[in-house]
Amino acid sequence: MRPPAFAAVLRHERFRRVWAGQAASSVGDGITLVALPGAVLAEHSTTDLGVVLGAQSLALVAAALVGGVLADRFRRSRVMAAADLVRLVTAVCFALGAAGAPLAVPVLLALTTGFAAGVFTPAFAALIPDLVPAEDLPKANALRSITVRTGQVLGPALGGLLLTAGSGGASGGAGPAFWADAVTFAVSALTLAGSRDVRRPGAAGGTVLRQAREGFAAVRERPWVLTIIVQGTLQLLLVMAPVAVLLPILLEERGEFAAYGPMVALQAGGSIVGGMVIASWTPRSPGTVGVLGLGLLATQVLCLLAAAPLALLGASMAVTGFGYAVFNVTWASALHRAIPADMLGRVFAIDTLGTYGLQPAGLALAPVAASAFGPGPVLWVGLAALAVTTAVPLGLRQVRAFADL
Repeated sequence: MRPPAFAAVLRHERFRRVWAGQAASSVGDGITLVALPGAVLAEHSTTDLGVVLGAQSLALVAAALVGGVLADRFRRSRVMAAADLVRLVTAVCFALGAAGAPLAVPVLLALTTGFAAGVFTPAFAALIPDLVPAEDLPKANALRSITVRTGQVLGPALGGLLLTAGSGGASGGAGPAFWADAVTFAVSALTLAGSRDVRRPGAAGGTVLRQAREGFAAVRERPWVLTIIVQGTLQLLLVMAPVAVLLPILLEERGEFAAYGPMVALQAGGSIVGGMVIASWTPRSPGTVGVLGLGLLATQVLCLLAAAPLALLGASMAVTGFGYAVFNVTWASALHRAIPADMLGRVFAIDTLGTYGLQPAGLALAPVAASAFGPGPVLWVGLAALAVTTAVPLGLRQVRAFADL
């Protein structure tokens, strides 16, 4: 029996080593999704939980550009290892009961964790071309996507079991979950310590501010890159964030909130399938395929508007996840091909900053708008925005090709 197409990239020893560590870390990130809210809610109010999670999200976005500059100035594997060690320390602090301290302590730890994640992400994205040849980039990006989504399924499930096993202990029994999370970051740091970057450090010279400006210039010089970043900003603000907030609210109103967890898992499962498909398929117009993949979110919006049965809603979640994976793999592979190696960290950081910068606003404003006007109008606005932001970018040949022409 032939192995899946995406698995062929594991023949590259250096990629295999880094991937193994990131697979463990992805599970750990999934554990944290459950452990952090459990630990904070055991000691603080729901409002305090919002402050902690908001601090983590804002720090991640704020650190992205710094992470991109660091990734282009120093060895990327070492930048990632340093970020993992920082997250290891914060996980240990939470395991020792830091969530039970005054609110300033978990907020500070959440800020530190978010900042480290913001530094890690662009460095990891930029490191991939150093680990595999150009022809294997789509497979490597597909396997990375599949691994992250699998962690989002397995991690929360394991986190829930560990919370139950630790019930009665400090911070609502989250100690075992955070210890497990710390182990995953240690594994990741160890695998990165043995990774040898092909690229020499210090290739990007000048001040940090100058390097940041160079990154923005590289984006402006490529209209298709700038277009997709702006598209992502608008879709997250007007469509994705409102849908993410309204899904649990509408399920609660229908008395079906118990289905929320399985719905999230179905979306992650769809992403896994999408990664497998795009790993073995090289579309002639990767930009068209990627942008239309994001447009599949329309199925989920329509199901929410129509109060569709859970079976149809679940299918739409899987379809949405499938589209997300197709876009993420084609987009990352396009950037790897088009952007010079010594600029990749900064461009991926600008992508993160531009795309996710307004996500907190979308998450905060969607419930307010739904309360004022009802969820229906919010979803209709989102559907219209999705249609426009899908159709307009496809009018550019460079976007359809995901390449300079």
